[in-house]
Amino acid sequence: MARYIKANPKVAKFLNLESDRNTVKDGNYLLWQSDMLAFGPLTQLADTLVQIGGIALLAHEAREEQDGTVTRPLPQATDERFVMPTIADEEIPAEEAAVVSDGEESAEGDNADTAAEETSGESESKDESETQSEE
Repeated sequence: MARYIKANPKVAKFLNLESDRNTVKDGNYLLWQSDMLAFGPLTQLADTLVQIGGIALLAHEAREEQDGTVTRPLPQATDERFVMPTIADEEIPAEEAAVVSDGEESAEGDNADTAAEETSGESESKDESETQSEE
């Protein structure tokens, strides 16, 4: 029985099928089983799916994906060419990180300055009260 293959956009781009195959609601593609011949014989389809991070779907499952009634997550590809970045993998740009750290440093510095001012203000008050009591 023929299967549809749900794969990420990197696989569709590698096969040059971006404009020839359907996309589903989550941005992935529905490829044809015969498209997998580019990776090896169909007798090794299970291994191919592991490498590309895809899943095989029956016709009704592919329809559910197209309609958006069911969204099946894709496994992580083992072939580095097809690994999709996750949110945790994305880093804060260096410029934003610098702004955050500068803000933290200045906040700490402000607190230290305020504490020093309060301490010096207290000692001045004590000096004044001691001077007044001596008079």
